[in-house]
Amino acid sequence: MILSVASGKGGTGKTTVAVNLALSVGFCQFMDYDVEAPNAAFFLKPDIKHIQKVEMKHPYFLKEVCNACGKCAEFCNFNAVAVAGDEVIFFPELCHGCGGCLLVCPEGAVREKDVEIGKIKKGFSKPGINFYMGDLKPGYMRTISVQAALDKFIEKDILIIIDCPPGTSCPMVFSVKDSDYCILVTEPTPYGLNDLLISIEVLKDMGIPYGVIINRDGIGNDEVENYCRKNNIKILLKIPNDMEVAKYYSRGESMLDYDISWKGKFENILKEIKKDVRK
Repeated sequence: MILSVASGKGGTGKTTVAVNLALSVGFCQFMDYDVEAPNAAFFLKPDIKHIQKVEMKHPYFLKEVCNACGKCAEFCNFNAVAVAGDEVIFFPELCHGCGGCLLVCPEGAVREKDVEIGKIKKGFSKPGINFYMGDLKPGYMRTISVQAALDKFIEKDILIIIDCPPGTSCPMVFSVKDSDYCILVTEPTPYGLNDLLISIEVLKDMGIPYGVIINRDGIGNDEVENYCRKNNIKILLKIPNDMEVAKYYSRGESMLDYDISWKGKFENILKEIKKDVRK
């Protein structure tokens, strides 16, 4: 089963839920798809055994052959190539590696080279967690390219927990696309409700079943809970706004370190999800 953990905005506790669920279950595959800001490793503390480069094709231009005709710049929909006078200017952070500039160049002045845009790190965390994370290189925008490289390591015969990037843009959609179930983590505030509604619409369009965890319960108001109950959306868990939990989190420790009874609560969440998936 592929279980994703997502949130409509950052800072709601998405990684907290994903990490503590993995620690409670024990034997699983944990995938950190939040490749622009991966931080699950701070809490799972994996022993990294292997690091693999993620590369893509970038063009380079032969000045002695190029006549600055501008065909490459006209073709590039992402504005990664521009021509100024007799000089071709390349913006690598905008390049999507499509190879179109190479194909349209009438002089054969374009070549390609492999450029590292990120890394995949593989390791192991106790008690039996196979850990994988993507790490996008600063300055690059090819988030989904790194996520796609992570996809290749998914082992569908065991429980997979995916820590998704926040929001509802393309990287989040790519992360949840193969999910059997998605946990939406939110907080009981007007902003939390607004972003939750957007996330729900995305999952509905994709046909992915979901449930909600309300983090920092006790702040804000009851609008999130009332909305869920009115619309028959399962509230899987409410995590109280507890300063002690926050202190443990700030030290890179888990909720289980704070109170081992949370293990049973997260195990029960997985049982509830499995019932819903079987329906």
